[in-house]
Amino acid sequence: MYEAIVNIPLQIHEDVHNEFRMHVKLQISELGKFQSKQDKDGSIRRTVQPISKTICAFLNTDGGRLFLGVDDNKMIKGITMSKNMIYHFFGSLRHMCEKFKPFNPISRIRVSILEVVTLADAASKVKLKKVDLEKEDSTDFPKIATHCVGGTFCDCFYETNQAPTKQYLIIVQVAAPDPEKPTVMFQNEEGLAYRRRLASNKCVYLDDLRRIVNERNRVFVDLHDEVRHEIDRLLKFH
Repeated sequence: MYEAIVNIPLQIHEDVHNEFRMHVKLQISELGKFQSKQDKDGSIRRTVQPISKTICAFLNTDGGRLFLGVDDNKMIKGITMSKNMIYHFFGSLRHMCEKFKPFNPISRIRVSILEVVTLADAASKVKLKKVDLEKEDSTDFPKIATHCVGGTFCDCFYETNQAPTKQYLIIVQVAAPDPEKPTVMFQNEEGLAYRRRLASNKCVYLDDLRRIVNERNRVFVDLHDEVRHEIDRLLKFH
């Protein structure tokens, strides 16, 4: 079994390749009505962003890693989950990827589940243990045969207060695009495309990009060849 003692706060920073989250809401349909608020001008703003935005941005940029269970101060807190809730997460991830366009990107995504163990004698360190989902524990609730993925509730969520739960760090690693293959611009389940810029996700408006493709000889006439090449790489659609 893999175990490691890790110093906290992490030395990793949120940037173009790394992002921290303290929730496991993958799709917009999983967000509840209390995870948004109304601004003074009447507009509705999400207080929690679906993870699909970041996965989409990593797919369209240079890949990256999502650390679910790490807060903004780079402290490993973990997400409170039972084993059935972990199974639910994997089902929800597959369900989310099936909604991506132009095709399912699941082959470029890898997930690691690590149990977070607090050390009583070291406040600045935590122990991470690799989870063996095949190993059954007598304290586990019976495995749920069917999960309700893509919504705000599933029967396994009851287990937060009933079943033995632990703190888990979930690392979602998204592979970078293959430079030998044609460039693909992925859209998430909302039909929106994102790219990473610094430590945030920026929406890419496809209609604007298509318009630029048609006009690029005029728009980019003063650009250097290497800059033009990079823009052309971004704007290819297949």
